Amino acid sequence: MLAVTGGKGGVGKTTTAMGLAVAAARDGREPVVVDADLDLPDLAAVAGVERRCLTGLADGDPFATAPQVAGVTLVGASPGADVDALAGLLDRLAALDRPVVVDCPAGAGRTHGLALRAATGSVLVTRATRQALADAVKAGVLARRLDAPPRRVVFNEASAVPAVDVPAEWPTPVAVPTVDDRPRWRAVARGLDAPWRTPDSEATGCSRTFSG
Repeated sequence: MLAVTGGKGGVGKTTTAMGLAVAAARDGREPVVVDADLDLPDLAAVAGVERRCLTGLADGDPFATAPQVAGVTLVGASPGADVDALAGLLDRLAALDRPVVVDCPAGAGRTHGLALRAATGSVLVTRATRQALADAVKAGVLARRLDAPPRRVVFNEASAVPAVDVPAEWPTPVAVPTVDDRPRWRAVARGLDAPWRTPDSEATGCSRTFSG
């Protein structure tokens, strides 16, 4: 389970989570992306499905109603869910023998901490602005403290890694110019410490094609 974090909102965490998962589906296993933002969830919008389709996993067949987009299963906390419900959802997903990517909320609140505690590693997302980098540094420190150390650092919407100082403990940053740069997403996904291989499943249910 990888937590996509960065601290600041609007840096492209959701886009990164979906981009990495789509790359993993093309080059690895059957990934799951979970929206851990209870206040401002936007995974459905990025993936191109109706928000009502992203609900917590059912007690029976856990993926019977979960929408799939480009080989990626999408889940989120049920409408009106609280933090405890999200914690239970993350526990269930952590037990899966599938790659799980968690789209973390902005900030450093309890839900963010829950996602990091459930994850085995993290992906830091930032832009080349002073504030975004400062927030990413804080997010990286928090991830390490919660045993989800950064495995990749992504500069979103950047043609190249900018000439900025980054913490020495960060993995070598990579740049992803656009949301539809599939080769770059695949390169980033392949660099993660996880066994990615291509699934045979087709998109079903409340599905549309993710542009990235």
